[in-house]
Amino acid sequence: MKRTTCIELSDTAYPIRLEQTGKDNFIVTYGLQVKDHLTYGQAAKELGCCIMHALACDGKLDNRAKGER
Repeated sequence: MKRTTCIELSDTAYPIRLEQTGKDNFIVTYGLQVKDHLTYGQAAKELGCCIMHALACDGKLDNRAKGER
């Protein structure tokens, strides 16, 4: 299977891209960070972490711990 871009988010603090390179084989790119050879579950977790980090960097969510001021 060729490399297919599933989604690309370029309007965040750092660009985020999810690509599929085969059955249950994904790449998540976040800025300069590239994580490859990920399963569906690993890619889903990594993509979610990248999206939430970018949102925190953009000031769109509050990522402080409970009780932290």
